[in-house]
Amino acid sequence: MHILQSQQPAIPPATLSAFKNGSEPAFKEIFMAYDARLMAYAAKICITRQDAEEVVQDVFASLWQNKASMEGDDITGWLITVCRHKALKSLRRQVLHADIGTLPEMPAHQLSPLEQLYFEEIEKHIQAIIQSLPPVRRKIFLLSRDEDKSYQQIADELGISVLTVKKQISLALAYLRTQVTPYAYSLAVIFFAEY
Repeated sequence: MHILQSQQPAIPPATLSAFKNGSEPAFKEIFMAYDARLMAYAAKICITRQDAEEVVQDVFASLWQNKASMEGDDITGWLITVCRHKALKSLRRQVLHADIGTLPEMPAHQLSPLEQLYFEEIEKHIQAIIQSLPPVRRKIFLLSRDEDKSYQQIADELGISVLTVKKQISLALAYLRTQVTPYAYSLAVIFFAEY
């Protein structure tokens, strides 16, 4: 079971409703209920505790910015998804921009050079696929994934309907799945045929 779901705090619907309407005390109650759990989750992904703290601060900043567009009565799934996305983005940024001497020693169970090459090739392929999307679909997809914007924010920014945003993201994800899975399988056969 997931770390946040196993100890999910009960946020009363009235508190959640007040938060969506801009109540700072309601936001503080949500913060107090989820802060430690999100910190534990982010710390499992991030390189340093400071990185994890920054990720959690970003998650709560995004929560506040997106309060009016939140749907449903449970924010746990949203918090988990945003925290994971931001933590992985932080990790990727740290690894790509770090001096190799400043990185902590990697545990023995980390990826072998061959496995690392495999995943780097898949990452390059994914980026190429994203670049090949139709311009509007690519823009919508990147606003959602890279800038953590809600469907409503994207719709407002581009002057289109939320339904159009949902459809374009759905089409982008479906296309990615059809293009990445066969490529990843082919690479696995090539790279790991000896094993």
